[in-house]
Amino acid sequence: SSAQTVKFNSAMHTSKNLTYNGTIKYYVKSDAKKYSSDISYATKKWNKALGKKVFKQTKSMSHSRLVFTGTSKLGRSYAGVAEINSGVIALNTSWMNRYNQQKRRAVVIHELGHTLGTKDLYVYPNAQLRGMFKKQTIMGGNYSTTIKSFDSKLAKWTLRHTRTMSQNEFQHYRANTGLYYQQMLHGRI
Repeated sequence: SSAQTVKFNSAMHTSKNLTYNGTIKYYVKSDAKKYSSDISYATKKWNKALGKKVFKQTKSMSHSRLVFTGTSKLGRSYAGVAEINSGVIALNTSWMNRYNQQKRRAVVIHELGHTLGTKDLYVYPNAQLRGMFKKQTIMGGNYSTTIKSFDSKLAKWTLRHTRTMSQNEFQHYRANTGLYYQQMLHGRI
């Protein structure tokens, strides 16, 4: 497809990713358990697309770099949000409960893309490319569950062009009351 000829650039990635020693250990909080099969599907899809097991589930929230939570407290326009700093993907239950399986999985796949350092391409500065991304790419928000070559290559590229947070930096963010992890723990998200 035409997205294959696009050159990757800094408008496509953030400054950091959520990996630590090449993996992202994730935990599914009880309020997101009903999406466990969608989360498992999405992490397996990304692991296959990346050619290695980046996403690994853990049974300990404190040993995770990423926590999935379900919430009714997100803005109405968001099916899900990913906050890389404190390691949270919040799934909007009012949207997720209405979506069919394919759309739920697409939301999780898209949010996981952010943990790899990739930005939303549906807000890309170039309008012509933005329109193409919306139609053809996971990070463009096309609700596909197929991670095509463009998204796979972009994720691998962003992992190389973003930095991994140290454990100290990550724990600092997790302790920050303004970020999603602490808000989640205190029932505000």
